[in-house]
Formats: sequence, C-alpha cells, structure tokens
Amino acid sequence: MATRTAQDPATQEKLGQQARAAMGAARRGVSTVVERIDPGVLADLIVKATALQEMTNTSLREKKSPYRISEVGITASIPPGVTFSISRLDSHEETITGTIVSSEALAEEQPTGESVISLDGTTLTDEQIAEVRNALANEVPEDINRL
Repeated sequence: MATRTAQDPATQEKLGQQARAAMGAARRGVSTVVERIDPGVLADLIVKATALQEMTNTSLREKKSPYRISEVGITASIPPGVTFSISRLDSHEETITGTIVSSEALAEEQPTGESVISLDGTTLTDEQIAEVRNALANEVPEDINRL
C-alpha cells in the first residue's frame, strides 16, 4: 500500500511542491540572516579577527613555533562565527625563521597572568580559568555571574 502511494503521481507532485516550498523558505531565511548583519559590526569583527591572527602569529614566532594561523574564516550567522586555519611552516620558511621548537615542548610551558578568552578582549585570571576547566571536567554548570 505504501509503495503504491509513494509511486502515485499526485503524491509525488505534492512532495515536490513541499520540497520546493521548503527550499524557498530556507533561501529566504539565509538572505534574511545576511541582511541583518550590520556592515559596521562585520567590519569590526574582521579587524579584530585579523588583529588576533597577527598577534597570535607574532606570539608563535616568539615561541619559535613552526605553526601559524594561515587563514581566517567568518561565517554569516547571528552572531557571526570566526574560525582560524592553522598551517605548518614549510622547510624554506623554517630555515629563514631559525630555531624551531616542537609543539610538545611549548605545551609544557605554563602560562601566567590573564588570558584573553574572546575577541572582545574579555580576560580571565589563571584561577578563573582553572575554575572553568574544573567545572567542564566535572560537567558542572559554571555560574557566569561569578566570572
């Protein structure tokens, strides 16, 4: 019975209309999201994301890491999303930069002071970061107001 109903031309036409309507709604939704992004806010996001890329790459050079942020991706969503692509220096670039330290050795170093945790410059102390990590490890909801 189900096979006959699925093969019925009227049923197939109805499914086709529903699929076209869904695609139209999806397209309208995407264009609405893009239209709602303020160009000034997007420009600020681009400036901050690329500044973070440059500062991070400078820090990676200072640490003699063979890795760099090679690309910044921004997704058109609300809020917009930022992704960073990491690449390894090729052998020619390693020769130019000099001594390279392995990521394993760099990971053993303990950071001190405050750490920036978002593109808006929000910082947390080492103690606050330890609390967040502990809460995540124990799957305990973190009280945002305490931070």
